Amino acid sequence: MLHTTTLEKFTTNHLSELEIVLTCSSPQPESEKTEKLKRMLEKSVYWPALLNLANRHRVTPLVYAGFNPLKERIPPKIFQQLHLDFRLNSRRSLLLSGELINLLKLFEKEGIVGVPFKGAVLGASAYGNCSLRQFTDIDLLIREKDIEKAKAVLLAQGYGMKIERIELTAEQEEKFLRSRDIYHFVREAAYPFVHRRKKLVVELHWGIMPKYFSFPLETEAFWNTLQTVTISGQEVPCLSPETTLFVLVGHGTKDCWGQLARIADIAYLIHSHPELDWDRIQEQARCQRVQRMLGLGLKLASELLGIDLPENIQEKLNRDPSLKSLVPWVYQQLFDPQFSSEPDGTQTRFHLQVREHFADRLNYFVQLATTPTTSDWLLLPLAEFPRFPYYFLRPYRLVREQIMKVMPKQSH
Repeated sequence: MLHTTTLEKFTTNHLSELEIVLTCSSPQPESEKTEKLKRMLEKSVYWPALLNLANRHRVTPLVYAGFNPLKERIPPKIFQQLHLDFRLNSRRSLLLSGELINLLKLFEKEGIVGVPFKGAVLGASAYGNCSLRQFTDIDLLIREKDIEKAKAVLLAQGYGMKIERIELTAEQEEKFLRSRDIYHFVREAAYPFVHRRKKLVVELHWGIMPKYFSFPLETEAFWNTLQTVTISGQEVPCLSPETTLFVLVGHGTKDCWGQLARIADIAYLIHSHPELDWDRIQEQARCQRVQRMLGLGLKLASELLGIDLPENIQEKLNRDPSLKSLVPWVYQQLFDPQFSSEPDGTQTRFHLQVREHFADRLNYFVQLATTPTTSDWLLLPLAEFPRFPYYFLRPYRLVREQIMKVMPKQSH
C-alpha cells in the first residue's frame, strides 16, 4: 500500500483520515487490518472528514466493517451513524437482489438470456456479502436482438423509461418509446428504467462498454462461459471472474477512476478468486489492445489497497513507463479536492492517453465526433428512420452549437 509520504504529494487535507479509509477498504486479512487500525486510531481523527471521504468514495460499508471489531474505540455517535448507513445499504441490497431474481425469471419466460453484472452479483462473488458493496441499481445485459422484448417486460412490470441527456415533448417521447431503432443512438448502450413506486432503477444493457471505447466483450465465447452465483438463496447467471475483471477495468477507465469503490471492486475480485487465469487475462488484454488499461487498474489496486499480484505481472507493471504519468493523474483526482474543477476535455484526454495504439485513439475520436446520438435524433425525431441522414445532421448540429457559443461573445 502507499506510504504516507506518497499520499502527501497529492493531498495535505485529512491525510490520517484518508489512510484509515484506505485501510478499511483493503481486502487484507481482518486481523492485520484491525491491528493497523488500532495504531491509526491512537492519533487524533477528524471524524466528519472521515465520514465524508467514505461517502464520497462509496466505501461506507467497508469502513463500518473495518471499525466493527474496534467499536469501543469509535465515538458512539460516529459508530451509530456508520451502523445506520450500513443497515440502510443492506436493506437496499436485499430489495435490489429480490427484484433482480424476479426480473431474471420474467426474462426467462420470454426466452431472454439476462446476465446481471456489477451490483449484487459482484457483491456476492467478490466481497462474499452484498451488503459490503454500495450499489443503487440493477445492471442487466441482454443480446441486442432481445432489446424490444426485454423493454416490454420492464414496461409491463410498471417501469418507465428514463430518457437521459435530452428533453422531449409528449409527441417526441411517444416516438422515442415506440422506435425499434433509437437504441443505435444511445451512446452508453443502455436504457435506464425507473420504477416510481418501488424507487428502483434498472439499466438494460446491450453492450457492457460503449462502442466508441473499442473494448467489445460480448463475443459468442463470452456468452458460452457464463457461470452462476448464489444470491438470496437463488442461483443466478454471472460473468466469469476473468471477464468481470475486464468489465471493472473498462468501467473504471471510462469513469476516470473517480471513486475508490471502483478500485476496491478489482482488489476484492482478485482476492476472492486466487484461481484467476492470468495467462488468459494477459492474452485477452494483448488481443484487445487494452494492456495499458488493465495495467493501470491493477497498479491502482496493488498500490492503494495492497492486493498481491503474480510476480511476473507486478514486474511488468513496474517497467511500464506509461503508468508513471497515468497513476499520479488518478491519485490527484482521487485525493485532491480541487482537481474536480479541471476544464472540459480532461476526461477525453485521459481516455486517449490510456489507449496504447494510435488506431484506437483515432477510432475513439472519430466515433465520438461522427456517430449520431439522441441529441442528433431530436433534429429529426422519427419513430422509424434510416440512420444515414443523421450522420449528416450530427456535424450540422455540432457546428451550429459552436457558432451559438461564439455569437454572444462577438455581440459584446
